[in-house]
Amino acid sequence: MLLDWFDRGGFMMWPILLCSVIGFAVIADRLYAHGRAWILYEKFLEDLKGVFGADRKPGQIPAWMIAKRAPEARVAAVYLQYAAAEPEIRNEALRREGERFLADWNRHLKIIYTISQVTPLMGLLGTVFGLVRAFYNIEALGGRVRPDDLAGGIWEALLTTVAGLSVAIPAFLAYQYFLASGERKARRMKEVISFLDETMLAEVPPAPERAEPAAQDGR
Repeated sequence: MLLDWFDRGGFMMWPILLCSVIGFAVIADRLYAHGRAWILYEKFLEDLKGVFGADRKPGQIPAWMIAKRAPEARVAAVYLQYAAAEPEIRNEALRREGERFLADWNRHLKIIYTISQVTPLMGLLGTVFGLVRAFYNIEALGGRVRPDDLAGGIWEALLTTVAGLSVAIPAFLAYQYFLASGERKARRMKEVISFLDETMLAEVPPAPERAEPAAQDGR
């Protein structure tokens, strides 16, 4: 039945089908990337607390942190790598890592967004072509058509609209999901940096108090 509907939908069904294949491939790629970057955030913060101690060496990065592909772990590793550097150098390295994360995380999202916007227009265009063809046949028959002939031509023309919306709606939902996921990851990266800043400040020993000079007795 689906193949029959595809044939009745007209030539615009082919670009809609191409968009659906591309959209599915991009969504599958992004889901795979998100799965590799998944992390139990609360447990990660607990493990991060255990990194600091008297035996920690400057610039030392735990092996378990290097093995994780989550952006939270990547930004923490960069922070620890530049922990002994000047704040300006460390912040520049963190900014560079954040930009790299955003570029990787949002890769190909514009393709999904474009598909979600253009496939309904493709479906509408196919419907218009189908209606033009249907009314042309009515005119060719001199208006002597049965109601079922008119209804059949119209529902066949509407098939492209149905196909376009069937591709656009999942693509748009996937785009919004990936966008929100990237924002959540970026917020967590900022929280990790803030947590490390507070921890590093707590590790710095307080400056010794300066003894006040003794007051001279009237001299």
